[in-house]
Amino acid sequence: MNSMVVSSCSLSPPPCCFFLSACKRKLSSVFLFLFPLEEKEEEEEEDEESAGKSLTDEEAYLRANSSSLRLHNRMFRITLYSSFQQMVTIAVVLYALLETADNWEGNSSIEKKGGTSWEVIQALHYIVSLIFFFEAGVKIMGAGPTAVSEKTGKETLVKWKPLDYFVNWENAVDFTILFFMSLNYISTWANTTLGDLTYDHIRVIRLFRLNRCVRYFRRNPEFKIILDGIGSGIASMGWVLVMLMIVMYIYAVLGTSLFYGLDPKNFRSLPYALNSGMGIATGSSWDEFLYATWYGCEHYGYPSPNDVDCPYRLNADGTKTYAKGNGVLSAIYVISMAFLVGNIMMSLFIGIITERMDQAYEAKETLKRKRIVNALRKTKGAIWESREKMNETLPEAAYTEVMDMMNLLSGSAQTQSMHEREAATENTWFQDLQVKLQKMTQNDFFEYFVMGVIVFSAILSGYSTQFLDYSNPDASPPEWTEILERIFIFTFMIEFLIKIIGLWDKERTYYTGEDAKWNMFDAATTLVGFFGMVFEDSGLGGGSIAGFSRIVRLLRLARLFRFFKVIPQLNLIAKSLVLGVKSLKYVGTLMCFIFYTWAIAGVMLFSDNDPFFMRTLPVAFYHLFRVSQLESWANIVQINLEGCDKNRWGVNDGGAAYVGLQSNSGIHADRVYECDRPKAQPFVGSLYFYSFVVMCGMVIISVFIGVIVNGMHAATAESKIEFEREKRKEIISEHYELPASKLESIRRVWKRINWAKAKTIKIHQVEKLMEQLGVGYVPGYLHKVVSYWKPPPEGNPSAKVNEIDYPDFILIVCLLERAA
Repeated sequence: MNSMVVSSCSLSPPPCCFFLSACKRKLSSVFLFLFPLEEKEEEEEEDEESAGKSLTDEEAYLRANSSSLRLHNRMFRITLYSSFQQMVTIAVVLYALLETADNWEGNSSIEKKGGTSWEVIQALHYIVSLIFFFEAGVKIMGAGPTAVSEKTGKETLVKWKPLDYFVNWENAVDFTILFFMSLNYISTWANTTLGDLTYDHIRVIRLFRLNRCVRYFRRNPEFKIILDGIGSGIASMGWVLVMLMIVMYIYAVLGTSLFYGLDPKNFRSLPYALNSGMGIATGSSWDEFLYATWYGCEHYGYPSPNDVDCPYRLNADGTKTYAKGNGVLSAIYVISMAFLVGNIMMSLFIGIITERMDQAYEAKETLKRKRIVNALRKTKGAIWESREKMNETLPEAAYTEVMDMMNLLSGSAQTQSMHEREAATENTWFQDLQVKLQKMTQNDFFEYFVMGVIVFSAILSGYSTQFLDYSNPDASPPEWTEILERIFIFTFMIEFLIKIIGLWDKERTYYTGEDAKWNMFDAATTLVGFFGMVFEDSGLGGGSIAGFSRIVRLLRLARLFRFFKVIPQLNLIAKSLVLGVKSLKYVGTLMCFIFYTWAIAGVMLFSDNDPFFMRTLPVAFYHLFRVSQLESWANIVQINLEGCDKNRWGVNDGGAAYVGLQSNSGIHADRVYECDRPKAQPFVGSLYFYSFVVMCGMVIISVFIGVIVNGMHAATAESKIEFEREKRKEIISEHYELPASKLESIRRVWKRINWAKAKTIKIHQVEKLMEQLGVGYVPGYLHKVVSYWKPPPEGNPSAKVNEIDYPDFILIVCLLERAA
């Protein structure tokens, strides 16, 4: 059919063919103006056109058909342009900002005010919508199977198939949103309605456009791995959710059958029993359900037993008989449900997420390791390219230090001159003093003394708090506490001076050495405490000195964190938290995105019915956080499912219970939000709140736990290795009586050799570095030295030991220096 049209136009072109050709040329020129082709692409098209001049008749026919793909192929290439993607990204960000501004003070707050602000926002909304329509049109015009060109190596459209656009679920979601937006625009211009589909519903559907933010998150490789881990975990949770729904349904049927007369507020029907079951499973006021079914509505949970609240049977003598509670049955029902659904099911969620996150964590760390090595290869690894490169890059002292060490490791006669040079060098009195101070700081008694002072200082700070008096700003603790505090401050100052004098050298070891972070931390807390005392004594700062002194005293408590350095168990916990937090930044970003999206949707859907919980974006955000913590969330759900004019019994009280709930909460006691526009939304409300509870109250919390658990596992494994290496390092240092300056010199060279920051390095890598620097070495010399204390690999006794770690490197240096 297409060939017939082409041939008919080529033989006797009718006016419609001229019109279509003109439109096609005009459209091509517009797209070329917006998204100009690169020079290489222009050359490719010219080559194709010039090649078409010498084609045979059969090839010309095929070329005629393929030329119809020119526009579609150009549309496909436009979707790959960074400018096109940046335009869509800007539109998404702009849309998020517009919705935030319009719902910050309530649903369509700026629209209700009108004026220039609303006209600007409405115009920007139209521009954003046009960009999304344009994006969909370009993608549909460029949809179809693709292939990589052998000539250019670029992806090219083979055949135009517009339905391929809808194969991608993200495109299908985008098109669905555009469809509902079109309905909204058409109904607005035609001044008609869409039945039950309101403007706010369409705005909520439009919010799904923010899922593009998740796509942008996935551009970060580490974030993509975390999201894939969460996605695979949610997919695996599907059957757990099915099991959870079945168990919840069984308990709801049992609850309705057993307790409808005892507690009609919570079990009067199956939907209410399901909602109450969610409350019991999540631990939200579960004791209320227990006591109401235990004692019956006549004695607990109901303000006054009457024929509306608490049902009864009328006897022949006119007396009323209320249902009597069954404590055993009630306890079995509530406790078993809390244990089975609330604990076991939640444990299944955590187990599934932990397994998936463990896999994602390993993949993330592998990818992160590759990125770090690639980055370091261009910086720290580049100085090993040649001796000239290293000489140009490193300072003279550092260059000499590295070359002397490489000569030592080479096993050549050059090591003798280095050893003789070191022996001939005499230390000055200051260097002798530094050696003594370094030995003092390395002594265990010195460290224990400092830690004891830290403990007593913290106890004193806690004791001094009981003398604070808000009504008397001049109140102060006893004088003896001030004297002790000053003694502690001078003690820390002396420790600081001992360390910084002992490590004062050209390499600034105090600030760059192995304990640089702890040294900086100690210096900050010590100097803040000392100068805080000086300012307080001198009276600088006027009336603000009292507040400054309190801040300084609080900062002194930070010294307690030094226990993390000394106690291995605390160090392990700290490392697990650090490793967990590094991954939690991605989970936290995703959680904030979910909160933001649901908060805007909550304001759009429920602010009219529930102005207390959902009136503005910040308030909705806060109460959604409360729901995610499963803290008294049942009231919020019930109000928006049934309307603010219904009480807990489902009776229309005109909003009296809603107003009473506000007074009981203690929030905004000076302002009461009346139930002016009640609106029950059972389906939309259930979908909104229960999806949020499952997503943020169960899944995301499970992800947090899984990340922390993975961090603990990784930190435990890493800490065991580091603890063993630290013990070996201490034993070697004590045996060879290495001063801190010598140990720091070895560490600096190790860091430069191990520029990739690996736990171990290969001996042949060290030999390769010697070759690159032009240092002559004895082949197999280092292997032989290491074999004296390190056994060969298991199962292969003839193999050479080829890996060394930092303590091994220290031992090698000590042995070779003594041998030289």
